[in-house]
Amino acid sequence: MRFFSLSILTALAVPSLSLEVFDNMCTTIGVGPGATENGASMVTHTADCDDCDFRLTKTPPQTWEVPSLRPVYRYHRQYPRLVAEERGDTWKKENLETEFKDLYGSKKFVEDQLVGYVPQVEKTFGLFEALFAMMNDQNVAIGESTCASALGKNAVPRECPDCPGPLVDVAAISLIALERCDTARCAVEMMGSLATEYGYYGASTEEGDAGEALTVSDPNEVWMMHLSPDDTGMSAIWIAQRIPHNHVTAAANAFVIRGVDPDNEDMLFSDNIWEVAERSGRAKYDTARAPGLLDFALTFSPDEYAPGMMKKPEYSTDRVWRVFSLLAPSQKFERTNDWLGDNLPLSVEVEKKVTVEDIMALNRDHYEGSDLDLTKGFAAGPFGSPIRYDPGYGPPGQTGTDDPKDNDNGLTKWDRMHGAFPRAIGIMRTSWHFVATSRPNLPNEVAGVMWYSQYQPSAGAYAPLYSSMEKLPEMYTRGSLYEYTEESSFWKFCTVGNYAQLAWKYIYPNIKAKQQELEESFFKAQKEIDEKAVKLVNEGKRDEAIQLLTKFSTDSAETIFDEWGKLLHYLFAKYHDGYTNILDEPEFRAVEFFYPRWWLVMTDYFTNVVNDHFYELPEKGSYDTLDNVFPGDKKNWVLEQLGMGAAAGDVEIGENVEGATGFSTFLVGSVGIVCGLAGYFAGNRKNRGGYTQIADAGTDVRV
Repeated sequence: MRFFSLSILTALAVPSLSLEVFDNMCTTIGVGPGATENGASMVTHTADCDDCDFRLTKTPPQTWEVPSLRPVYRYHRQYPRLVAEERGDTWKKENLETEFKDLYGSKKFVEDQLVGYVPQVEKTFGLFEALFAMMNDQNVAIGESTCASALGKNAVPRECPDCPGPLVDVAAISLIALERCDTARCAVEMMGSLATEYGYYGASTEEGDAGEALTVSDPNEVWMMHLSPDDTGMSAIWIAQRIPHNHVTAAANAFVIRGVDPDNEDMLFSDNIWEVAERSGRAKYDTARAPGLLDFALTFSPDEYAPGMMKKPEYSTDRVWRVFSLLAPSQKFERTNDWLGDNLPLSVEVEKKVTVEDIMALNRDHYEGSDLDLTKGFAAGPFGSPIRYDPGYGPPGQTGTDDPKDNDNGLTKWDRMHGAFPRAIGIMRTSWHFVATSRPNLPNEVAGVMWYSQYQPSAGAYAPLYSSMEKLPEMYTRGSLYEYTEESSFWKFCTVGNYAQLAWKYIYPNIKAKQQELEESFFKAQKEIDEKAVKLVNEGKRDEAIQLLTKFSTDSAETIFDEWGKLLHYLFAKYHDGYTNILDEPEFRAVEFFYPRWWLVMTDYFTNVVNDHFYELPEKGSYDTLDNVFPGDKKNWVLEQLGMGAAAGDVEIGENVEGATGFSTFLVGSVGIVCGLAGYFAGNRKNRGGYTQIADAGTDVRV
């Protein structure tokens, strides 16, 4: 008699029995110009946020009277991010949705945003911006990733211009830097100076993620930069390191710079860094990653098991590991139990020069083909969806206690604090994302291109936005999370992405094909556009060149917008109600795509049920294997663990079915084996109970 326990099979397939509470955290990648096919430097930013204002604006270059003051606004991510007349059309009152104009356009709301001033300069550059600065018309670009920091809980932002408290956050300093700097080094030094002089606060001070990692680029170089409030809450510490010319670097919500080396010409840092390390009692010297030096990441990151801090390999290190393992595969980097990635360097030399398309693919990555492949396993469902929802208790208003009966999901507060799905670079709650390319040996008007999109990276397509363009495509400047609108690019992508989750392995290939079709056409057309624009600039026709580039960028965005509307309608017709509908033949046919056998076995489809928990299968025959459910070496580990359980008397192992693997082993399981297997699929980590939440249960983390 052959039996399977449904509870055991679920434990085998789901990476964790409990859920990860950290969300709304971004990824950034920096690529040196010597690592790319066309000699361009690149930085990326996936702005992963469940409540952010997703609109884009272009702040124009401007001339100011001096002396005068530049306003500094309070950090605010929800709609509207900002209402201000001087920062481009998107943030103007006139662009607010009708129902919000009286509230958010009021004099009180506008004035309450203002928290202080810094001296203004005579001329400022134009730049793309959303919640943070992205890229300016001098082709300096910044990518961002919020990081866990041991400091900053006392850095409470000021409430008004005359109130006490730190003045600037990462949004403010990145905007000021790109308004004024034409090199990456200038931007790094200016952001550091502003943070230390005016006082710096983090995006979520009370939740332990007051640190920042920034990738900063210009056509010649790329820097990795870290900032955090200092121990007084009224200044900052910062460090930056230039990345080797042919290297790639990445940060995913954890500091990655280690040794603070005064003799390293490629390193910049604040003068107070040693003083703060000693005064706070956190200084850590002479570590394996920083021999003879102060270890920045280890000193200023939270302790591994400090309550309320974000620190998990599944959440942070795995994304960095993924970038390095794809771009330097021969180095065979291994995943690590250490959330700071002790086995991973700051940067690696790429083994094959990369293209913009390669970096776009990283933004869309779900660990496909690796042991962490999110399209595999029980959590991916019968149709291989890589989407893993953020943890919660169910309907709005329900919270977690020690009693699982207190919410519809049956989760205790402990449940929500522990465990993790692998966190991919490409996730569903992305507000916007970009690949900013700064190309050498071209006029400024032509050199900078920000490949831009909104919502989940795998659900939309990138449009080339030249840094010199004068006016943005309207679909990137409209809409909010309050209401679906046909005018917004975000909502077009969001609708397609959510529909794809119904049957990912059938629907997503259609999306991917459309992405490739459009993006390849843009790359092909870009060569001719560049040549024409360079010729116009060299002839002194700068304005005509910018008009040409603006039209190309706008046409590309409008093409995507129109094609995505058509794509959605096509997907509705081709896939619905469990059918793939054949639409290109004279006679209509509907073909059932149904469910894979392994899913049916686990969901009681077969009727030989012995009791509520165990399934009887035929004596002979080859059935779905563990290879179909679990990626990589997890299958072998499962079989090993089941054998160990049998030796201990925990399970009953039957004879192997001839010709079958994986599901040819039968068992009656115990609670002990379920817990053991669940621990492995949470990432095969040590001390799982030591990992804690970043915030109190019921409070979402924001970027």
